[in-house]
Amino acid sequence: MTQLPAAGFLFGLLAATAAAQTSIVLPPEYERAWGHNSSSTLGGNSTRTQMIFAQPVAPGTTIVGFGLRQAPRVVDLAAFVAEIEIRCSSTAAAPGALSETFANNIGSDEVVVLPRRTVIVPAAPANRSTGDFAEFEFTNPFVFGTNSNPNLCIELLVYGRANGAMWSTDRGFATPDGSARDAGIGCGPATMSSTSTGGTYVSGATIELALANAPPNTFATLLPSLDQKECGAGQLLPFPLSNYGGNPACAVLVGPTLGPVSYLTDATGAASHAFVVPPGIGRLGVGWQWSYLVPPTASNPLGLETTASHSTWIGPEVIVPHAQYVWNLFDVGATTGDAGVDSVPVVKLVTQ
Repeated sequence: MTQLPAAGFLFGLLAATAAAQTSIVLPPEYERAWGHNSSSTLGGNSTRTQMIFAQPVAPGTTIVGFGLRQAPRVVDLAAFVAEIEIRCSSTAAAPGALSETFANNIGSDEVVVLPRRTVIVPAAPANRSTGDFAEFEFTNPFVFGTNSNPNLCIELLVYGRANGAMWSTDRGFATPDGSARDAGIGCGPATMSSTSTGGTYVSGATIELALANAPPNTFATLLPSLDQKECGAGQLLPFPLSNYGGNPACAVLVGPTLGPVSYLTDATGAASHAFVVPPGIGRLGVGWQWSYLVPPTASNPLGLETTASHSTWIGPEVIVPHAQYVWNLFDVGATTGDAGVDSVPVVKLVTQ
């Protein structure tokens, strides 16, 4: 048998360990679509948050890390430091019937997976993927379901943050309607917006997507997408157009999952696309972005600009009975919180 050199053996061991790790996003429908802004979780200077997920992984699964996602933004946000602690347990507490007393939602196998410490919360550029999470590696892995309870409780305690810290947690939020929000930064003066009539972004509603402030009488393309995470398998967005001679600030922010729709702008630089949401469509996140032609310049020889992206949810959105959270935004040492909202942060679990 051939013996590997020590360095080669170590590299192989590390590669095998990394390959054994997988990740899942909860709730899963938000993996490739943006959710709603929330000031909870990492958004405050002294907060306690419990996130409960129903049967998220198989019993015996080892969880080695956890991530939170910054909500969609139209400005870049800088990194900051925060003092946090993370605990995990397997619990019988069920979404939709959570107690406002934190202790009642904790399982008997609770582990302090990340003891209290100062961590770096990474910068969040506006042009980013839904696959971009602030991840925290556990120092003490957690084995789910050893006490036969079916649900996972993740508890995050924030003891303090650096002055000027800016964070808004991306979350799923139950509503009978859908919604729309901007995400990212365009590289020209043009903007996009949407309206919904006959219902708020739901089946049967007429949605109109509008481009404004583009050059008049030019070629414009609307990019619809069911994927705001990847531009190709394993390739996280954004897709920089600078690779093809575009302005360094220009990027495609949605994946090419649906066919583009092309128009000529009118004399004011406007274009629009309207459609009726088919019956039966719901719980579906769709991203949109316009690109349009401009006169080529030395800094943009491609002659192409983009708007920010526009993220829509076709409702209804549903959270309970799959997930829910309890939070206190003002006191990390609180014994009770608010369990009244049918909502939960979008999280990533790293497992092995």
